[in-house]
Amino acid sequence: MPSPDRSRTRPEETLAQLRELFLAEGFASFNIGDLAERLRCSRTTLYAVAPSKEQIVVAVVRSFFKTVTERIEARVAASGDPARQLAVYLEAVAAELQPVSAAFLADVAAFGPANEVYQENTRYAAERVRSLVTEGVRAGVLRSVHAPFVGTAVAEVMNSIQRGAVQSATGFDAAQSYRHLADLVLAGLATAPADERAVTGGSLRYEVADGVATIELDRPESSNALDLPTARALGDAAEAAAADPGVRCVLLLGRGRNFCAGGDVTAMHGAADRAGHVLELARTAHRAVLALAGLEVPVVAAVQGAAAGAGLALTLVADVVLAGESATFLTAYAQAGLTPDCGTSWLLPQVVGLRRALTLTLTDRRLTAAEAADWGLVTDVHPDEELAEAARQAAARIAAGPFPALGRTRRLLRDAPARSLADQLSIEAATIAETAASAAAGARLDAFVK
Repeated sequence: MPSPDRSRTRPEETLAQLRELFLAEGFASFNIGDLAERLRCSRTTLYAVAPSKEQIVVAVVRSFFKTVTERIEARVAASGDPARQLAVYLEAVAAELQPVSAAFLADVAAFGPANEVYQENTRYAAERVRSLVTEGVRAGVLRSVHAPFVGTAVAEVMNSIQRGAVQSATGFDAAQSYRHLADLVLAGLATAPADERAVTGGSLRYEVADGVATIELDRPESSNALDLPTARALGDAAEAAAADPGVRCVLLLGRGRNFCAGGDVTAMHGAADRAGHVLELARTAHRAVLALAGLEVPVVAAVQGAAAGAGLALTLVADVVLAGESATFLTAYAQAGLTPDCGTSWLLPQVVGLRRALTLTLTDRRLTAAEAADWGLVTDVHPDEELAEAARQAAARIAAGPFPALGRTRRLLRDAPARSLADQLSIEAATIAETAASAAAGARLDAFVK
């Protein structure tokens, strides 16, 4: 008999004991006398839970699913990553069903009122899966699919598991079945490999030629401001470049008069749920920033007109920044009453120093191209009409340079602030040794010696 928990009331303790008994052995074979004997209690104690055996069973089943749901949701809430929450949910369902006997599930399926409780829980689970899929799609970590269909399909499989059909066909118990369901759903919804995605569209152009992956923002009528589709396409393009073994350099461009005016403030203003929209946009843009920052090849950016907010951040993840004489650089967040995003608060102090970073963010000072070059934001300044060609030539020179040495050099410098000198020296030693073994290094060393 389960041991009593003195912190509970007597009916609560009885309910918990019944739950443990039913989960282990089912309930169809017990009458009230059997239950009283197994729990070593009186019938009166049992009837304090509910006035009949049938109602006791329903109370126990409802209590079980309520407790399980609370524990599952606690695990989901503890995972703030949209990429993991669907996995956490389905894995938690499997874990909670691990101790449940086949007899209990069979009895639930056979007893109408208990089965209705199960069906209520299944409908809730289907809706929860739908909402988690929707959130994952919005965050750009799951494929764009019809979330209600996925929820309905998952619910049908859950019903088949509960009826025993899956176990009859596969031999899997309920917990095993849910784990396989989680694997299947997540494999099907996982974002496609970058080289399988279409990264061109109405707001961005992507092409690879002669080792240079050109990513061009193409919303000139909106100063190339990042809305959700553009931010998503930018992340796709950066990941496509990372996955392409032929890419040696990435070139960032903005079509029209301005490089990038930041996030789409008009869309933010018009959103019914402004906070929700801004959060979704920030997370989507952050995926793009991380993809660009993590590239194993150098990044060149050509800036004409305004580079503001997220546009400024894109220049900060670039390694060579060429500016037209018309270019201006500003954070722009204070103007909109907002705080920095896209890594600006982390990247800007590294590039210009903390004091200057504070000046730019707190006062919304606008730097000219010449000032930006003086501050270290810009590598070179060119006449506007010569900027595009200068940028393409710079990217071409890098693409023709020693590979993988230039990309690894980028990584060494970009990652250094997070390491101690001792760790950096260790990484440098390993990297130069690995690079020395490359064919490109061998050819250049031969030519150097000769």
